[in-house]
Amino acid sequence: MPYANEIGLRMLIGGAVREACVMGYNVTPLFSYYSYHGPVFRVLLRVNRGKLNDFRHYGFISYCHKCGNSQAFTWDELGKICCSYCTTSCTKPSGSLVVSGPLWTGPLHEGAYLAELLDMALQWEWIGNGAGLDLEKVIRLMIDESDPELPFGYTKLDEIAKRAKINSPPLKSLMSTLHKEGYAASRSHIASNAIKTNCPMTTCVSIVKDLVHHT
Repeated sequence: MPYANEIGLRMLIGGAVREACVMGYNVTPLFSYYSYHGPVFRVLLRVNRGKLNDFRHYGFISYCHKCGNSQAFTWDELGKICCSYCTTSCTKPSGSLVVSGPLWTGPLHEGAYLAELLDMALQWEWIGNGAGLDLEKVIRLMIDESDPELPFGYTKLDEIAKRAKINSPPLKSLMSTLHKEGYAASRSHIASNAIKTNCPMTTCVSIVKDLVHHT
């Protein structure tokens, strides 16, 4: 997987979901954080009584090396996994499709909770007036990442540029264009040169080519 560190966070959450279910509880992530120092994987979870009845966010993730797209699959679909974006065969695997799981496939953060954290940090003067710039930056980035329209995983600009056979465009320009085209997009707190978007890889490649052509 090209986003192995995010997979690590999702495996951690998935393990907690599984163990909580066995004990009669259900958990959801309030925020998830990865740092390359260590590396460190940290997740803050909300624990509620009652078993989890909705398992739509506990399943499997596939990544196709051929076209660069990812998909989520439920347990019922486990025996039918294939890439719907390209011609990768289900019955004759070409080796381009890899699958990870079971793990958490839902949002890594809860936006409302992070907004409360940001407000509290302002009240306590942990951020603002030049203080806590890194803390404010990561919280605001996580709020952007919590958009339910965003899928799992992230895409590095280098990978898009490699598929487009051009130099990497400015990240801000790509993000702006994706938003104008109606796609959800944010930066990733895990990788500084990556974006999270629901835009298919083929469309990202076309957008990047147009950006380079018009600059």
